[in-house]
Amino acid sequence: MWPWSHLAVGYVAFSAFVRVALRRRPSHRAAVVLAVATQLPDLIDKPLAWQFGLLSNGIGVAHSLIVGVPVALAVAVALRFKGFPELGAGVAIGYGSHVLGDILFAVLFSRPPVLPSFLWPVYTTPVSDAPGLGAKTVQLLLDSQALLGGEMGRTYFLLQALLLCGTVALWLRDGRPGFTVPRSFRRSK
Repeated sequence: MWPWSHLAVGYVAFSAFVRVALRRRPSHRAAVVLAVATQLPDLIDKPLAWQFGLLSNGIGVAHSLIVGVPVALAVAVALRFKGFPELGAGVAIGYGSHVLGDILFAVLFSRPPVLPSFLWPVYTTPVSDAPGLGAKTVQLLLDSQALLGGEMGRTYFLLQALLLCGTVALWLRDGRPGFTVPRSFRRSK
């Protein structure tokens, strides 16, 4: 999944949770925490694979159902017990939705299957040459363009566009949480 898809899926789930469980709209701080949490697995694993060649496919320790997810859940629980339940929910939902989204994407599109990679360190794949972050990103963009040539790719693109539009509408309805955080940082100085 692309970063904006992870953010959209995470935000929809988080907004629903906050509205149902906490009976309010997402706060600015929690929206920022959620945004970071939805990207964190890739910010860790992709450089380890693509730039440094320590992982084979960009899915490893941070995407691991054995290591990464339990660590994220421990952080979420610690935040809850420190009196920040919404921030803890942002970590858990953001991180969890990222990994679940990647698992679903792997089931639908990966060749060869990468599902065992989510069980790092129990399952590892041979380390491959690191193409570099830029080169790998360009390759993935070209692969996505090729995917659009088929019926499944066009359907996927349409579903992503609908998800993004719906997420933006929800975010606007929630009062654009996270948008004003930089201004509040400037006021506190």
